[in-house]
Amino acid sequence: MKYKIALDARPLSTPVSGVGRLITETLVHFPEKHKYEFHLFSHLPIHETHKKIFEYSNVHIHKGKNLFSKKGGTYFLISLPYEIRKEKFNLFWGSQQVVPFFLPSKLPVVLTYCDLVLYFYPETMRKIAALQQKFFQAYSVKRANFILSISENTRKDQIQYFNYPRENTDVAYPGVDLEEIYSFLEKVPSEKIKSLPKKFILSVSTIEPRKNYPFLLSVYREYRKISGNKKLNWVIIGKRGWESLDFYTNLEKDIKEFSDITVLDSINDIDLHHAYSRAEVFLFGSKYEGFGIPLVEALAHKKKSLVSDIPTFHEIGGSEIFYLPTENPKLWAEKLFELTQSNKYPLIDLQKFSWENSALQTKKVFDKFL
Repeated sequence: MKYKIALDARPLSTPVSGVGRLITETLVHFPEKHKYEFHLFSHLPIHETHKKIFEYSNVHIHKGKNLFSKKGGTYFLISLPYEIRKEKFNLFWGSQQVVPFFLPSKLPVVLTYCDLVLYFYPETMRKIAALQQKFFQAYSVKRANFILSISENTRKDQIQYFNYPRENTDVAYPGVDLEEIYSFLEKVPSEKIKSLPKKFILSVSTIEPRKNYPFLLSVYREYRKISGNKKLNWVIIGKRGWESLDFYTNLEKDIKEFSDITVLDSINDIDLHHAYSRAEVFLFGSKYEGFGIPLVEALAHKKKSLVSDIPTFHEIGGSEIFYLPTENPKLWAEKLFELTQSNKYPLIDLQKFSWENSALQTKKVFDKFL
């Protein structure tokens, strides 16, 4: 007998993102694959950046076909529960911290909880998205039999905010696959990576309010003033999201005037890890994070890192990296310049941040209900 697990796979319909990567890597590294079938439900085809899941015979794709499948929201509300009711599943995995209404009442639900940005920093979200998420997350937490958070800090916040029983929670850290990283570095990067300077300052994330890029731009402007002929360019890798028009105007102005900032959108993993390998310092100024995969990836490359002083980053970097409140751009610029001149590199034990451990922990939780 194989256990049949249904999951919301809509994040896999777009290029790699944090949640999409978590789903893909969990499926790839899930132990004892012969015992489990994963049924992925999505309104759109799985994007090619997640294509490695097709290599596994225990992964089955269910693409929406009716009128309600044209939009992700209506698919989630109507088509997804309808399709799940047509077959007998042993478990539903709410992979992006929400579950639909009208699932079978006896179907166990495990929820992966990524962050509480909706409650702590609602101003960094689109208003319509915040309204939808607030409605669904409260229901989803009540419906869940067990909640897996992606960091200890997120677990703590989720328990406190929802008054959720601690015994029904645990942590499955996202991670990195060092062997895969090494394989990426053995391949030839694209011309846009080859054309970058030999050394640079690197930031990786979607450009959206929570990532605090207006502050980082202020930091880089101060750094530009003090670094003189030792200045390193700043490379930003990430999709252009819903950051303010003023920020994009200021960013484009600096790019045009100084030619020392580069923005790369939606690059593949080969290019991404070649960029990490060539970076001198990793710069991450988020106001809030449920975890921080880019920081783990940077530390996998042993990169000096300057990040915002938030609890989740301390979980990852310990005493090996530098933390500052996001209040004083000049202070950040001074520390950034100091790091670019330093020869001391961080040494982090990444064992607990491996996808193997993450998948194993997820399996242990699933097995409680199978």
